[in-house]
Amino acid sequence: MQKQNLPSVRTCLLLLILSTVWLLLGAPLTPDQWRSAPLELRQSMLQLPVRMHYIFSRWYGTGLFSSAQAEAISTPILRVWNTEQRRVQLLPLEEYVQCALAAEMPAHYDPQALRCQAVTARTYALHASLLYGGNGCDTVASCDVCTNSSCCQAYADKELQQSQWGAEYSLFHKRTSDAVHATEGLILTYEGLPALPLYHACSGGLTENVQEVFSQSLPYLISVESPGEEAASTYSDHVVYTLEEACTRLRSAFPECGVEPDSLASQLRLQTATSSGRVGTVLIGSALVSGRELRAALDLRSTYITWEADNRTITFRTKGYGHGVGMSQVGAQAMAAEGYSFAEILQHYYPGTCLTRIP
Repeated sequence: MQKQNLPSVRTCLLLLILSTVWLLLGAPLTPDQWRSAPLELRQSMLQLPVRMHYIFSRWYGTGLFSSAQAEAISTPILRVWNTEQRRVQLLPLEEYVQCALAAEMPAHYDPQALRCQAVTARTYALHASLLYGGNGCDTVASCDVCTNSSCCQAYADKELQQSQWGAEYSLFHKRTSDAVHATEGLILTYEGLPALPLYHACSGGLTENVQEVFSQSLPYLISVESPGEEAASTYSDHVVYTLEEACTRLRSAFPECGVEPDSLASQLRLQTATSSGRVGTVLIGSALVSGRELRAALDLRSTYITWEADNRTITFRTKGYGHGVGMSQVGAQAMAAEGYSFAEILQHYYPGTCLTRIP
């Protein structure tokens, strides 16, 4: 019988000594203790597999691990809550990034745009990661991210990719995988920490300041021009409701508003606009609501809203698609088509951030 490759006595002794020192130093053990631990300690723990591999390699020689094993232990692992399957998955970071990229951006986009999305998906995951000082997933606090796009980022595993891409699966899988490999380990940082790289489908020509949407101020999420979007199918849209349909929707969302079909046109009054021209607040009858609330109530693509009514109908016109903060995916595609690199595109949409390779 062949002898199994078990740890030596010297290895076990070293691990026992390290564990004892860890306990004597009063280091965190429980999840709650980890969340309250200093950020530097959590980041160091993420780098621990790489550093331990170096120590063992120096002690035993480079033959301790195969190259595949060495790569595996040095890859950050994410705790991902799979919303559809209702279970936790432990995924290597780069595998997660490919699945998020496949779900979040059209795979036929320019390679530089796909690289932008790979970097933002990776950065978003590490910004949320508990080990990097993030708050984790709002849906499942013990996880870093989930697969629900309304909470974290969209996610398409191999089966879903095959389903949505069909005969073009091999081509599109290669395109997205190439983007991930070309940017492997790269994230956006601000003051040394992972940035919050919000993004959306199309800005309508001008992105939005983050404080106008999410009530927080981040110096790298400011309004910037996003040229070249005009030809995109998501650049503009309009929705037509009968006056009765519009009132039904508005009264359902805002019961106190008191709007009526015969006076709806005069009961919709813009109160404030954001610096980019989107709806800040609007008075609907007697209810003062935000642009985001109006968008949700009427199922509109963005808060870049104007409206006009006649005797029977009311038309709501929008520009762009999404919240408008951070990188416009259509804008990134337009810039890539003009010859800009992914690094230049990211700097345009997230000014002041640094492209950094994680340890």
